[in-house]
Amino acid sequence: MSIIWYKNIKAILKGEPELWLAYLQGQQLENLPHLTGKKSRYRGLSLQLFKFSYLLIRTWRPFSSNNINYNASYFFFAVTSNQIDSLNSTIDSLKKRGAVVIAVAPKNLINCPEREERYIPLILNSSDLLKTLFLVVRRGPSLYQELKKLHPEAVSGWYADFCLVYAYLCYFQRILSLTLPEFVVTANDHSVPNRCMIAVAHQLGIETAYLQHASVSKFFPALRVNYAFLDGQSALDTYRQCEKNQPDTDRQAPIPRIFLSGQKKSIIRNNDKTTECIGIALNSLDDIDIAIGFINQISDIGYNLSIRWHPAQTEYDIKKIRELSERESTIVLSDPKKEPVSSFLSHITWLVAGNSSIHLEAVLAGVSSVYYELTSVSNPDYYGYVENGLALEVNSVEELNNLVKCGVSISNESKNFIRYYSSTYQTEWEGREGELVAKTLESLREGKETPINSLVFASK
Repeated sequence: MSIIWYKNIKAILKGEPELWLAYLQGQQLENLPHLTGKKSRYRGLSLQLFKFSYLLIRTWRPFSSNNINYNASYFFFAVTSNQIDSLNSTIDSLKKRGAVVIAVAPKNLINCPEREERYIPLILNSSDLLKTLFLVVRRGPSLYQELKKLHPEAVSGWYADFCLVYAYLCYFQRILSLTLPEFVVTANDHSVPNRCMIAVAHQLGIETAYLQHASVSKFFPALRVNYAFLDGQSALDTYRQCEKNQPDTDRQAPIPRIFLSGQKKSIIRNNDKTTECIGIALNSLDDIDIAIGFINQISDIGYNLSIRWHPAQTEYDIKKIRELSERESTIVLSDPKKEPVSSFLSHITWLVAGNSSIHLEAVLAGVSSVYYELTSVSNPDYYGYVENGLALEVNSVEELNNLVKCGVSISNESKNFIRYYSSTYQTEWEGREGELVAKTLESLREGKETPINSLVFASK
């Protein structure tokens, strides 16, 4: 086994250490209580090592040397259903333009024919596994000591995530060296696998593009890709507050060119909703008993309901929601792993949710959006949707019922704020954001003028 691979990964980790590649767990535990609010069942070093081993074995195929054996202009990667939904329209548009595209996702997400046509499963081969174990043995003890000083939860609740940095670095170093893409494209800049892929791409001299897939936060990392396709000015303003969130090292990281390209999930605007239906989007941190009590109260009033849980919802929570729907004929379910958000929104007239970017998607789909906190949060109206008039706030079932009965919705003046969040709203590119991103990427690749102007994101 050549030692060159280790030197390359060591150089990456010098510029962006494990505590920065596992960004949320390594830098933001104190600021994001939802990370520590629900205790992992894999608590303690021993169980974290067990979890890490299980995740490695689950993605390892001992007799698979490589499942990707051709070069591509674009390499896409997604690790959640929401990210997949945000990338699909761009992938399809690039393929229609004749570009060679490779798209990779975890095997468990490639669960329908539509995704099987676009995505190749992430597979670790034996070489990846051996290199990962070598890195864990070589760097794991000092990483453990560093995490103990960082935060009590860092070791007991997240050590597996930090060790997974090594697996993703090994995988992407191999796969990007084989496929030699001109662009690496991601819809996330703060999760472990995405940050590892971006770091490897920069080390290999491959250009990186980030397609925002959800609302962003001031706790996100500093934006460091070659090209960032943000939904709107709101995201740009937020990312300018994130400049301090980067390591004090000499890492190879470009200052991005910014394109305001609108919200990129495929949203179907349905103006022909003849049956009134309230959609409830749950958060993974919502207390399930409180949520079910809330749902029962609305159901008892007589409304038809569609319940959509978060992709990170626990199996216990999902089981209780399914049991509820079996008892109530007026309740239907929307599984986020099977039904795109656009389909969910297309058959509801009202959306009820807490801190979630689904409010923006609802408004773009012509759905009246209501902000309601099932569980108390430390940062209410985190994304400013109520403040800027995109969502109406209620504090009880009675207020919600009165709102629906009166037919109150957001004002025309408030709709002007939508473009602050999604720049393509009511323009020629609304509903064609994936095509816009694809056309821009192709123009960049060919050295031509882009269809929308870019902004230079000045570093502080």
